[in-house]
Amino acid sequence: MRIQFLLFTVLVFFTGVYLGEFRVAYPLEAAHVFNLAELSLVIFGFGKGIMNFASGFLSDVYGRKVVLTLGWLMAIPLPIVALIFHSLLLVALLTMFLAINQAMTWTTTITSQIDISRGRTGLAAGVNEASGYAGVTMGSLIAGYLLSVNVSPYILMGGVATTSFLLSFVGARETRPVMRSGKTRSLARGEKVLEPSVVLGLGGLLEKFVDAFFWLIVPAFLTLRGVNPLLVAYVVGTYVGVWTIFQPLTGYISDRMGRKVLILAGFLLMTLGMTLFMLNYFASALICGAGMAMVYPTLIAAVSDYSPPEGRGTSLGVYRLLRDSGYGVAGLLGLLVMRGDIFTYSETASLTQLVGFLSLMLWFALRSNAVKRTTQ
Repeated sequence: MRIQFLLFTVLVFFTGVYLGEFRVAYPLEAAHVFNLAELSLVIFGFGKGIMNFASGFLSDVYGRKVVLTLGWLMAIPLPIVALIFHSLLLVALLTMFLAINQAMTWTTTITSQIDISRGRTGLAAGVNEASGYAGVTMGSLIAGYLLSVNVSPYILMGGVATTSFLLSFVGARETRPVMRSGKTRSLARGEKVLEPSVVLGLGGLLEKFVDAFFWLIVPAFLTLRGVNPLLVAYVVGTYVGVWTIFQPLTGYISDRMGRKVLILAGFLLMTLGMTLFMLNYFASALICGAGMAMVYPTLIAAVSDYSPPEGRGTSLGVYRLLRDSGYGVAGLLGLLVMRGDIFTYSETASLTQLVGFLSLMLWFALRSNAVKRTTQ
């Protein structure tokens, strides 16, 4: 199973590369069209959220490999359409294909890795998310370089999609039999597995709200203040880099020390980081990245703790439905913010207070639901 774990790690890396290329290529091309990038984010956020639930459910019914393979098949049309028709609005609408790809491939890789993790759920989630976001970083850098030499990143997106489809179809194995042959707990009569997913999913929505803050609002705000574009890239890169590098470590720590402490500490760090944004951009990015690294894999592991093997995909799907809808919410707020050019420090403080308050509410919800590590 080590080879399969490595294969899923490579596949989620390609999922990230595909997303990273699009996140750079499309916003730069659509920058001159009012609100088109924000529209794409709204479509992606809500579309991916809905498809996360569908993918998790389908993976429980039909298997992880089937959903993974179909997810990469759905990734092929977007770059082809972008290369042939050169329509920004059409590509914005086809962002739904991107959402389907990301939901089906990322959900199934992380579920599969947890299936074969032998109880090291936090570590498996940390490796998966770190690999995926390392791919996002790599894809963004490659797309930026290709655009600088007048080569369309959509060509490489098509190659990534095709390669990943073949790897999934030929190399990936179904992990449900492995999961069922290990030491697992069954679903007790009357046991509620979706309620913890919903509670933790609201925390996931908050973390995506912070992520969208650095994806959409921070670059726009710093640009409006006349900050050098390279410095803007360094600020955002600091946040993403710290988040990516430390996820395997924080996931491993959560396996050893439990989930709740890391979840609370991570949200408090993100609240502090957003508070410091106007005082020091880099300190804010560093602290928010550290907080995100603590929260991101730990929430996934906490959902898996509650999930019996036969319902793991569905539970993770519900969680990811709520979590990634945070992109859609942030995109709608971004439309309001960018429409009037009204982003100010007072709004930053208000967002900070909101995240802090909601993170405390999540903490109390976690206490009342007694989220704890369980035997896989």
